[in-house]
Amino acid sequence: MRKLRAATTVAGAAVLLASLGFAAGPGAQAGDTNSQDVIEYRVHDAYPKGEALESAGLEVVKRDGNDVIVVGDGNTGAQLERLGLRAEVSRHLQQAPWSAPSLAPGAAPQDETYYGGYHTVNAHYANMDAAASAHPDLATVVSYGQSWRKQQGQGGYDLKAVCITKKASGDCEQKPDSKKPRFLLQSQIHAREIATGEMSYKYINYLVNGYGKDSEVTKLLDTTEIWVVPIVNPDGVNIVQSGGNSPKLHRKNADFTDADLRQCGDSAGSQPGVDLNRNFGYHWESNTSKCDQTTSTSNGSADSEPETKALEQLWANLFGDHRADGPDDKPDANARGTALMLHSYAGIIILPWEYTHTTHTPSDAQFRAMGADMSKFSGYKAGQAGELLYDAAGGSDDLAYGKLGIASFTIELGDNGGSCDGFTPQFSCVDGTFWPYMQKTFNYLASKAPSPYK
Repeated sequence: MRKLRAATTVAGAAVLLASLGFAAGPGAQAGDTNSQDVIEYRVHDAYPKGEALESAGLEVVKRDGNDVIVVGDGNTGAQLERLGLRAEVSRHLQQAPWSAPSLAPGAAPQDETYYGGYHTVNAHYANMDAAASAHPDLATVVSYGQSWRKQQGQGGYDLKAVCITKKASGDCEQKPDSKKPRFLLQSQIHAREIATGEMSYKYINYLVNGYGKDSEVTKLLDTTEIWVVPIVNPDGVNIVQSGGNSPKLHRKNADFTDADLRQCGDSAGSQPGVDLNRNFGYHWESNTSKCDQTTSTSNGSADSEPETKALEQLWANLFGDHRADGPDDKPDANARGTALMLHSYAGIIILPWEYTHTTHTPSDAQFRAMGADMSKFSGYKAGQAGELLYDAAGGSDDLAYGKLGIASFTIELGDNGGSCDGFTPQFSCVDGTFWPYMQKTFNYLASKAPSPYK
């Protein structure tokens, strides 16, 4: 296992970046900013060394040629300047037009929205319950764990999923020897990536309302179990939605164990909590700089968070273990099922391995073939994380494939710099930009569930 080349201070980060070939530049031109602004910085000639920027506590969100885009606040510009990087402000992310939702007295919780139409955690859960109530022959809601706050007795949420299929005896049980193959869709592991949750919300309704009317949906649900976890990180989403028309850009969960975390604030560049997508225990790497966006643990070890552990157990329950842990071991002949984790906003399709791009998985040819097929729907490039952006250890796909043999992917929604880029695009982007090609992508991956490696 590689050790993280950690840089928890500016001086240490500067040494790290210099060692990787970054030349000192004139510094960032931060302009007239403050620490609460949400700002994109273009860091020139930084690819393929984005991992070093992340290790320095900076968040790289996308790549443009040999430049990378770093998101942060006004303090991020000063940090880039102190690191001697040649960077400039790319743009200030604008808030979308918003008005308070008009809810009639007694309106169903599934109508509860914020920021112009985005659904709250309670609304997502109510929508799953409504689907199961209206379509008991198709949908089953399950609780698979508890959030950090729930475990601590600080409010919080149950962790919920919905299984959708034309139910027969034995369907939707959390046992790996299911009669039908499974596709698992997951979103909002990073809380502020709010458009991803809406893709899951829409897919649930598309499936239950389309059975018997849409031939593609009917065929899928007759032959496949489709599982959806619309909110992987509900405590984090609760923080985001508390901002109403100005969603708080909280990325991580709500594990604020360390008293020092109270000093982090909650800006786009510094916040408490643990990044759940750096916490999974396959080629995990320690990053204990508590306020960084990519803090990987709360206790010095992998799988420290209840949300992470519960999701891993759900994977094991649904898919079983079909891969030995050696680097050259392929999934066995009985391996089936596909999984997808949604993020934003780089506009790419990511294949395992995420922790390194200099080594390919034993199933690389099959992953790339499926990635190429998905690219036809969205136009997104497909490849390993470090080929497209930067290496990142502790991610969901590496554990899902590396430990269990699941054909697992990540898609980052994006609009290539258009009006629907950013963590909080206006709500019209959900239907107008993202849904048309995501619906096709989800159905494609569900159709690959019977034999993804053949």
